[in-house]
Amino acid sequence: MRSLRTLLLFLAVVLSQTVSARAFTREVYVWQRQFSPAVFQALREVRDVTDGSAVLALEVSWSKGRPEVFRSSVDFAALAAAGRPVGLVLRVGPYPGITTEGEGPARFLVDLVMELLASARRQGLEPAELQVDFDCASAKLGGYRVWLEALRQAAAPVKLTFTALPDWLGRDDFSALARAADGFVLQVHSLEKPTGPDEIFELCDPVRAWAWIQLAGAIGVPFRVALPTYGYRLAFDATGRFEALSAEGPAVARPAGTRWRTVRTDVSAVSGLARRLASAPPAGCTGVIWFRLPVEGDQLNWNLVTLKTVLRDKPPVSRLEVEVVWVESGLAEVSLVNRGDQDEKFPTGIQARWAGDETCRGADGLGGYQVDAALLRPQVVALTATPGVADRRIAPERRCKIGWMRFSHEIALTTQLFVSP
Repeated sequence: MRSLRTLLLFLAVVLSQTVSARAFTREVYVWQRQFSPAVFQALREVRDVTDGSAVLALEVSWSKGRPEVFRSSVDFAALAAAGRPVGLVLRVGPYPGITTEGEGPARFLVDLVMELLASARRQGLEPAELQVDFDCASAKLGGYRVWLEALRQAAAPVKLTFTALPDWLGRDDFSALARAADGFVLQVHSLEKPTGPDEIFELCDPVRAWAWIQLAGAIGVPFRVALPTYGYRLAFDATGRFEALSAEGPAVARPAGTRWRTVRTDVSAVSGLARRLASAPPAGCTGVIWFRLPVEGDQLNWNLVTLKTVLRDKPPVSRLEVEVVWVESGLAEVSLVNRGDQDEKFPTGIQARWAGDETCRGADGLGGYQVDAALLRPQVVALTATPGVADRRIAPERRCKIGWMRFSHEIALTTQLFVSP
């Protein structure tokens, strides 16, 4: 009898752990306003390692108190055919008025959402949720609750969720706000702007994020955690004052003297936080949703290889190597090869060494590298990066030819790369 009870207890524990593991979801935001073939290709790439996506469908801004609407070119039929859960996101910019005044703004948003849901259903997509991302001032959370209550009633039976910021958690009216929805998404990234170009800055601090997650768990409402994959460029004037921020796309022209700084999400730190959440979810935490889906051509976002590795709860590996290929007798081509799971900085320099009396008969750099004459020695050739190369990245599974060397015959070369901090 005792052995039977022990067996039943063991099975209960295993079943509990299995259910818990299945309940923790891994999703991704689709924030592209144009649904290009690259977007669908990226969605196909992550299909087997995600539990669904949240798609930016509508954006509302306010001009002199009146709403202006931008509709993303979402292909609802294609999303439905993919057979994965899809949430629709309503992004609402700062509202200049008082959110509780009259029924105008709330009524407008309700009508907009009803139109969105109807359009999705006509094309065969039943949304898994409606997520509201309102840039709400902390002092207006009470009025925001009125909006959520109206939207929740209108969207039913579709689940209503909203995006929350960490500084909302300590507000007296946040608990009521959270209970006006079916859950919320806690955004723990990109919460501050650096005050100077040389300030130490993180898009997501795992230590602070974990403390906020614990506070969110005490609310008693289901929530997910939004984690970043992106980066952006910051512009500072000649005095060091913050001027502007830009994400993907060409950098906006700025006055002479502008100092640029690129900030990227720390892959190791943020993926470690995600694994910690998945292995031991705090109370009420049901999953992680990544901002945002990388597509071909992104310059500041993670690579899809990186995101897929993280979605599998594996730590991305850093493995940048120098490869020497003898393309003909005495002619060696030098390439960088990224055999890891994440983008790597191009090295500031590479040295090739060999033993014996053989002399290098010629060498040159390619792809932003040049032979460093100051470092030329017998049995040593150095290739150094030209200005601007340090800002580039080499993606996983990619190679880049950076130079060549000629000898009288094939010899054994030893290479070493150098990367600046």
